[in-house]
Amino acid sequence: MLFSPEPKSRREDLFDFKYELSNLVNALRGVDRLIVVTGLRRTGKTSLMRVALNESGVHYLYIDVRLSVYANYWDLMNLIIKSLNDFVSRELSIFDKIRNVFKGLSGIEITLKPPSVRVKFRGRERLNIGDLFVKLNEVGEPVVVAFDEAQELRKVNWLRFDRLFAYVYDNLLNIKLLLSGSQVGLLYDFLGINNPSAPLFGRAYFEVRTRRLSPDEALEFLERGFNEVGIKCPGNLMKRAVDAFDGIIGWLTYFGYSYSVNNLRDFDEILRAASLLALDELKNLVSTFKSTRYAIILRTLAQGPAPWRVIKHRLEDYEGRSINPATVSQLLSTLVKLGIIEERDGEYVISDPVYRLAAGQL
Repeated sequence: MLFSPEPKSRREDLFDFKYELSNLVNALRGVDRLIVVTGLRRTGKTSLMRVALNESGVHYLYIDVRLSVYANYWDLMNLIIKSLNDFVSRELSIFDKIRNVFKGLSGIEITLKPPSVRVKFRGRERLNIGDLFVKLNEVGEPVVVAFDEAQELRKVNWLRFDRLFAYVYDNLLNIKLLLSGSQVGLLYDFLGINNPSAPLFGRAYFEVRTRRLSPDEALEFLERGFNEVGIKCPGNLMKRAVDAFDGIIGWLTYFGYSYSVNNLRDFDEILRAASLLALDELKNLVSTFKSTRYAIILRTLAQGPAPWRVIKHRLEDYEGRSINPATVSQLLSTLVKLGIIEERDGEYVISDPVYRLAAGQL
């Protein structure tokens, strides 16, 4: 269903994105060893990844890396166990190969009926993630390891994933890496794409970017979604949604689901609910920085686009003192890397229209 809130896994539930899907499927089937999917929040990265993995016919592990702030071994291993159990139950054609290869891997046990994985967390025999990649390579079949929101791996302080990925790229030729990120700048920093001293610097990668829908595409999405559930939505209401959500398919889906499933008919009520969700996300984000300056910047930009000098003046007015220009630039750079704001024609703007609405309440 187009309006279902969970990420899509089937081609028929994915709206359009034919070009992006074709490129990603071809990359998964081709020679690319490192594939990156980037885009704003709620522009369909997870759905695109899942559908492409299923459409391509490749063997894969899918790991959703939305970790806690203090990501420990248990956090990540729980995610990997879930992924491994899904892997062995889905990849029955190579199950015997997987089981035979994993027999020599400390900290892991595979049972046959039903296919499942048990992992040891403690002691000398606890599972080593690097060894896991090595054994996956020894299966002898191409395997894609997909990390959704991979920039979150930077929170792991007990393993350098950038070094691990560089080792995989250089030595484990049966393994492909598929990484996604909505905090695009942080993902690039994590991968060290522009950092000559980073482990992955200079490695070739293929990038697929998700995008906003055009107004015509957004209207078509809503029309098709409402037809699918057999509900007629007034044209003027759909037009308001197209204008308000600026082509971000996640918010358009939220509107369609709220109207058709939750029976909310007041557009302003739906928009308020969406902005409260966005506000909660922004508050969580701002709280991690322990600085009120980010909230001041976002409140300023909630009023409309603003150039660097105006933002600096607002910060100085709030604090009643002069602020180093480099500090202002660093604050803005951080918000850009997080995918919250972007620079357009010399002015900064909040990228997501619902975040823009919510930022005024920070």
